[in-house]
Amino acid sequence: MTATVPAFDDRNLFFAFSTFTGERATFDKWYDEEHIPQVMDSPGMVGAQRFVVADTKPLPGTEPVDFGHAALYELDGSPARFREEVKRMLMSGEMVLPDFMVQPFTALFLRPVSEPHHSERHAALDSLDDRHLWLVFSHRPEDAAAYDKWYDEEHIPQILSAPGFVRAQRFVLSDVKPLPGVVTPEVSHLAIYETTGPLDPMRESVKRQLISGEMVLPEFMRPPFGSMFLRPVSPFFPAAGA
Repeated sequence: MTATVPAFDDRNLFFAFSTFTGERATFDKWYDEEHIPQVMDSPGMVGAQRFVVADTKPLPGTEPVDFGHAALYELDGSPARFREEVKRMLMSGEMVLPDFMVQPFTALFLRPVSEPHHSERHAALDSLDDRHLWLVFSHRPEDAAAYDKWYDEEHIPQILSAPGFVRAQRFVLSDVKPLPGVVTPEVSHLAIYETTGPLDPMRESVKRQLISGEMVLPEFMRPPFGSMFLRPVSPFFPAAGA
């Protein structure tokens, strides 16, 4: 499945992490053929894609985070109306979660604190089906000016030079209430890096920059950082008209 890469006025995200029992094929079929189509007409929906933790080795100074299977829902604008519609479907029984879904789920509503940063490769991208994600969790201080300036003007440009990187953006927890029955981990700041193809060449490039001293982390960056490498297990499903 090939999909046009969407553009956003105000890109917000909803990550739903889950685990399941039983056969993987049953889980995948339900997610792709029933669950994702149910939310595609929800307000603000742009598209969705599913990921699992990749076997990419962690980078030095990071601690691997594993919340399980990740469903990423991309939204244009505040997630508030999307949340209300999903809540309505759950409460009315229109949306039924099968018994093989282990509850409670871990979920994050995220709002942007930076514009998207694109590499030159992004302009030639015509599909998100093969994108891989690198999620990096760190502490963003209350007085965030120096932190934001370093991230946007120095750190992200260095990482976007690595093989395969196409886009990066920074997020914090949205003030939209969590959905009922989910666990929201404490997240101060999340940088999301997107690549085309396997993550290993990117990892090696970032590791080289760190070891050589080409990439220097300032004192206000407090390691270790939580990190997730994710690989796709579904195509990108675009919402109608997105």
